[in-house]
Amino acid sequence: MTEPSMNGTGLHDFPYDQLEAFLDGELSPTLSGSYPVWEAARYSLLAGGKRVRPRLLFAAGALLGPLPKEALPFAAALEMVHTYSLIHDDLPSMDNDDYRRGRPACHIVYGEATAILAGDLLLNRAYELMIRIGRENPLPGVLRAMQVLGEAAGGEGMILGQDRDLALEEMPGERVDISDVLWMSELKTSCLIRAALLMGGCLATAGDGVMDQLALAGTAAGIAFQIKDDILDCVSNRDTLGKTPKKDQLAGKKTFVTMVGLEGATALLGQKASEVDDALDNLKAMACNTASLESLMRALLERKN
Repeated sequence: MTEPSMNGTGLHDFPYDQLEAFLDGELSPTLSGSYPVWEAARYSLLAGGKRVRPRLLFAAGALLGPLPKEALPFAAALEMVHTYSLIHDDLPSMDNDDYRRGRPACHIVYGEATAILAGDLLLNRAYELMIRIGRENPLPGVLRAMQVLGEAAGGEGMILGQDRDLALEEMPGERVDISDVLWMSELKTSCLIRAALLMGGCLATAGDGVMDQLALAGTAAGIAFQIKDDILDCVSNRDTLGKTPKKDQLAGKKTFVTMVGLEGATALLGQKASEVDDALDNLKAMACNTASLESLMRALLERKN
């Protein structure tokens, strides 16, 4: 499988093919027979994509030297959690999108009930995998990385962000402030991006100073990532995006663009990009090798899809 590029840049040392093979293996059940829930989970997980969060984990883990062998399975678990969230987000009762990663969404192909179960399967499979690795290597960094992902994806992280997104959609525009959208985005999008960096730091046994800067970079990058998504939703097309454009605007969702306009969203994107740069500069001052992380951040914030 060919590694997709991000605007012609990215992590050239990221083991894309190894990750795809690992995900394929983890989504191959030991039971004989054909089961729609497994087929649906494989359909969504193995659809390709940029694998942004695994890339971030690897880039953060490489700040301090060679990556530990646990990086690959933890990157796979992270991508499973992310894909589960996409399956559920696309459902008619949630964000209601018929397309994901350039093809029909999971519920369009397999039905809503099977799509919900496929998301549940991926979430549980992620923790099965991390627990297995933790039992084989019960190191503090491994257990800490597992905790980071659990908290980021849970009821005070990504799930709460999804809840806030639905709540804001029902609120009149005059009752919503840009700070509400910022908080929602920090939870819904930033939490998992920050978790990717922190998991890499945990596995690399990074110190508190490095972890603090990774948290700052991840929070700012996650919000910037969402702002960029909102901008692209207004100016791009389905073939480029891989999902339905302008849908959020037509549905009356509270996005950065609908709240402050395209110009305001672009200015806010620049502010968050500067915060990412500041954190990277601080990491560089700590003698961290930030080359891969800088390249990846630039690719994410300059992407066209």
